[in-house]
Amino acid sequence: MTLNSGASARTDEPIAQTTSGKVLGARLGDVLAFRGIPYAQAPRFERPRPVAPWTGLREALGFGPASPQVNPRAGGPSPLIITRLPRPANALPPAPLREDEACQMLNIWTSGLRDGRKRPVMVWLHGGFFAVGSGATVDGAALARRGDVVVVSLNHRLNVLGFAHLDDLPGGEFSGTGNLGMLDIVAALDWLCENIEDFGGDPSRIMVFGQSGGGMKTSWLLASPAAKGRLHRAAVQSGPGLRMMERERAALVTDQLLHALDLRAQEAGELRRMPLERLMAGYFAVAANNPARGFTDLACFAPVLDPALLPAHPFSPAAPKQSRDVPLLIGWNAQEMSFFMGNDEAGFELDEAGLAARAAASNTEDLVPLYRQRYPDASPARRYIQSFSDQQVMAPTLLMADRKAAQHGAPVFAYRFDWQSPALEGKLGALHTLEAGFVFDTTDAPNPLIGGSAQARLLAHRMSSAWVEFAATGRPAADGLPEWQAYDDHRRIMALNNQSAMLDDPEADFREKLVRRYI
Repeated sequence: MTLNSGASARTDEPIAQTTSGKVLGARLGDVLAFRGIPYAQAPRFERPRPVAPWTGLREALGFGPASPQVNPRAGGPSPLIITRLPRPANALPPAPLREDEACQMLNIWTSGLRDGRKRPVMVWLHGGFFAVGSGATVDGAALARRGDVVVVSLNHRLNVLGFAHLDDLPGGEFSGTGNLGMLDIVAALDWLCENIEDFGGDPSRIMVFGQSGGGMKTSWLLASPAAKGRLHRAAVQSGPGLRMMERERAALVTDQLLHALDLRAQEAGELRRMPLERLMAGYFAVAANNPARGFTDLACFAPVLDPALLPAHPFSPAAPKQSRDVPLLIGWNAQEMSFFMGNDEAGFELDEAGLAARAAASNTEDLVPLYRQRYPDASPARRYIQSFSDQQVMAPTLLMADRKAAQHGAPVFAYRFDWQSPALEGKLGALHTLEAGFVFDTTDAPNPLIGGSAQARLLAHRMSSAWVEFAATGRPAADGLPEWQAYDDHRRIMALNNQSAMLDDPEADFREKLVRRYI
């Protein structure tokens, strides 16, 4: 909402100046919040461009819309375990997600405006692979309050709107469409470089960090010439972005989309003009036939190799040369994949025979005795979750760390998050997404995965301090944590828990066997 030019705000209300006009934020105690600031605009399947200026004072009091993503015809239970957890008694039901193609908006939390301070800037990229998600799922106030940093989250185009590879269709009508969602993020970083000083931030200390899909997006930024020089630190949390999509695979997906929409290749221009509901229906049909296969084997509507935008996979076969001097913080959660077992109740009750059957089906029989030896007191179900998690997330994460360290440039720091969720009688372990509440220091917020214990609050204080220190200096550190040593040939990893510790190559007995699958 834009107030008319004659309107005025109270003198104690926070007002910031941007290159497009003035924005009005909200005061949250000693933190100032600006939510829903447009950073770019883009017609469908076109590259982002600067926002048109406005007159008067624009309200930035509520989160902007997310990229369209909800399938109104979806049925059946969710594969995500969080849908099986009871909602805390004092938690409000989630509001319906507001969606719009004009989703290029960001949110800023800061403790000062134009006060001469130059705070490090922490830019959060949301998860959800490249299909779903929103920057409204995090609250940056606690981090900005206790770390004296500027925290930013944002929305960008997703799924078919952000990653439909149309460039190879006849006519040359499309350019960069397989990476438009990422170009939105680049546009947001450009906006921050131009405007963040007015919000108390330092444009020369921008850290991009993200969890799951956000980590994969961060990996893309480290490798893309379009993003070169725009980020000065990076953190990849449970989202190893070794590889993106090959053009041939993306072109096959495009053929499926055109078929679902009953269009010939020569009629692809209709994609710009057709009703959004029809376009999304075609996308949902194609996505259903191309389910996600893992973090390193993207099935559809994800960033695509492009001669100008992504000449090579981010970390395969090597780390990107252009970000050699960008410090990297990278890690994973110990039992990641329990998060995705919402439809797999049997997986939590496996016996030895069931574990052996699953290993045979996935061609991983050779791992069964290794995990039995390392975890002699663990149930077959827990060993299955551990093996599944190590294969999907730990192995490619360590491979990324190895390849970054091999550059002998800026340091890489690795972690394993071991804190165990109390939910479902402890069956979930340190599952996917769990660390985010600790990084943002929001463990007191209603969350059945965490519970708000004193131990959780203490670890959150230490972890959020370490992430803030990394944003400020390029080296993570915090009172209560051991000295965080860089990852090198010794493969030292910080094990984050109630009693954290630096460990020398703790995954040595599995690493080589698992990493071999990704080379």
